Amino acid sequence: MSLAYRLGSVAFIMALMALALYILTAGILGRKIHWKSLGIFFICGEVFQWSAMFLYLLYTVVTGQENIPSAVFDTACYLLMALVLGAMMTKLHRIPLLHTFTAAILCTFVVNTANNTMVYVVEEYSPLFDRQHFLVFVRLDLPYMLTVGIALLVAAILKRSEFYRYFTAMFRSRARGILTLVVCLVLMLIMPLQQLLFPNLTPDASYATFFFALIVVGVFLLQFAAMYAAGQDRIKAQEETILQQQAHMVLLEELQQEIRAFRHDFTNLFSGLTLQAQEGDLAGIQDFMKRTSSYFDEKLGNEIAQMDGLNNIQLYPLRSLLATKLAKMRQMRIKGVLEALKPIDSRLGMDTDDLLRALGILLDNAIEAVPKEEGQVRVVLLQEEKELYLAVANNYEKTPDLSSLTKKGYTTKGSGHGTGLTSYRRIVARCRGCATRTYLKDGMFIQELHIPAV
Repeated sequence: MSLAYRLGSVAFIMALMALALYILTAGILGRKIHWKSLGIFFICGEVFQWSAMFLYLLYTVVTGQENIPSAVFDTACYLLMALVLGAMMTKLHRIPLLHTFTAAILCTFVVNTANNTMVYVVEEYSPLFDRQHFLVFVRLDLPYMLTVGIALLVAAILKRSEFYRYFTAMFRSRARGILTLVVCLVLMLIMPLQQLLFPNLTPDASYATFFFALIVVGVFLLQFAAMYAAGQDRIKAQEETILQQQAHMVLLEELQQEIRAFRHDFTNLFSGLTLQAQEGDLAGIQDFMKRTSSYFDEKLGNEIAQMDGLNNIQLYPLRSLLATKLAKMRQMRIKGVLEALKPIDSRLGMDTDDLLRALGILLDNAIEAVPKEEGQVRVVLLQEEKELYLAVANNYEKTPDLSSLTKKGYTTKGSGHGTGLTSYRRIVARCRGCATRTYLKDGMFIQELHIPAV
């Protein structure tokens, strides 16, 4: 065989491995194949795999020994490929890197385990052929082509079962996501460790059965853990819905009481209007209508606007948070105003948990900063095609020092405080494309947050 044919065969099987990794990662994430990014990953995969092979050959030549199996270099290569693939998926689909990197690690475990097992089995059980080109096809090309077929099959099964929905539930919290990443890394390292610890182990049918069973058990356990996590999230969402409904009930009861009081006052006012009408006092009637309109807005307009605003928020955890904070403001006799004139959905580039923590920090700071008398907090949410605009404004007793707000641990509340804004800045920094703005206007301290839409 010519050198060109050999190098071409190696490049071909490397391209097949990159294809299998990309297909399965997209399947785990529930995304379609993006051909441009696939082409870029082909190039990166070829570079990394050729580099790993070259470094291994260089190591054996320099040291004159092969005490470190090539699997160690291959593992380092595939870790880099998984990181690159995760970064590409993050940029392409706006999914957190921890999520995409873990998916790439999981697919690397499945693809490498299936590929290595098939390569070993073919080498052990395939007959010898006189024609070298056909031998190369059977022993090299065929196992890697079957690997791509397995990747397609597993990706199709995962998409049909909507595995990505459950897998996403594993990353609702950072601790849960890190644990998932560690488990996937352990699964990925099982075969390289086996080759490092037992280099003379001969592959056979039992060997193949064990590693294929390992794939099934590993994916099954992750599926079970993901379904359990999703179930816990549903329970939490139901609890939040109950709290939100309770807050709505409180608001409805207050609205009902205000309507009764307005009806009683309106009856008394209308008695005076009747006498003015009999006397032909047009100016008095106009003054009455003006006072009645302002009275209605003062007593009922804010509550009705709050209900309309909450109903426009289709992201239920966010609605629950706002309903709870508005109820807290009413208990503290703080005038809370919510403006959400358009529907707010979940198409956001920021994780829901991060959004709730960020908004919770802004609201808590606003509630604590308002004057004891006539405190006001205004919350504005406006969803546009490309972003969600969020603003929290409050009046204040002492003018905030804007230049000091960016300092770590800055607070006006005394010892033990000052971590909220630091946490808020960390959350915003994790969100790709998010932007913030803080300023004073018309006696109000305003903090804006721009979150890109997905």
